[in-house]
Amino acid sequence: MKKVKNIFSIIVIIICNLLILSFVFTMLRNIVNHGNIIGTIGCLVVILSIILYNLYKKNKPVRIISKVVLILAGVFALYCAVISSFMISGMTNTPQKAFQSGTDGVYESETVIVLGCKTINGSPSVMLAARLDKAVEYLNENPQAVCVVTGGMGSDEIEPEAVTMERYLITKGIDSTRIYKEDKATNTEENIRYSKEIIEKEKLSQNVVVVSESYHVYRGMRNARKLGLNAAALPAPTNTPWAVPSYWLREIFAISRDFAVDLF
Repeated sequence: MKKVKNIFSIIVIIICNLLILSFVFTMLRNIVNHGNIIGTIGCLVVILSIILYNLYKKNKPVRIISKVVLILAGVFALYCAVISSFMISGMTNTPQKAFQSGTDGVYESETVIVLGCKTINGSPSVMLAARLDKAVEYLNENPQAVCVVTGGMGSDEIEPEAVTMERYLITKGIDSTRIYKEDKATNTEENIRYSKEIIEKEKLSQNVVVVSESYHVYRGMRNARKLGLNAAALPAPTNTPWAVPSYWLREIFAISRDFAVDLF
């Protein structure tokens, strides 16, 4: 039993160290959020608790505190696993599953919603370009679909994200008549809410395909469904895999906040 505990402790320490490396590397790339900040602190606390528990087994207060911390960490890890299962289920809710009608492979009309992301001097960031490229691919495959690009202007941006996004899509061959621009939103909830206003105003299909990173599409779909839209997911490829742990943990906190708002 002791040997199993020691092996388990080593595995946990290795995982925590790998996560810390990812979090710190992400922060060094100027991507700082509460995911990598809290993640780094949490992993350090877990490592310290394991070390103290094993070094000071005869010191009852230290042993009890370390044990409580590790139990809380285990509960939090289980909670993260549950929320992650929701996020993963969101990735699999493809338009093919959501909108295919009958057995002849006919699809209803759709409105693609591309969620905004940081732009740099009027050009899409790596993450935003991945979302837009995925939307281009889908729009080319589904000529009946139209697109809403959504995103306002941040303090470090020279124009609303939606303007940059529209221009990028046009340069990729998407006809401007298929693109609708929403340039006020500052977060995911506003992205969807303001996009719905355009959908209703322009009488577009309320079958929406939410385009974002895999870890983000669940929250986008959830917000869309709360507003009465029939939502599916179109995950964009992740071009910054080293940043996924930071964004994934940040998304868990964001989903938890949304759950709390709905409850209270």
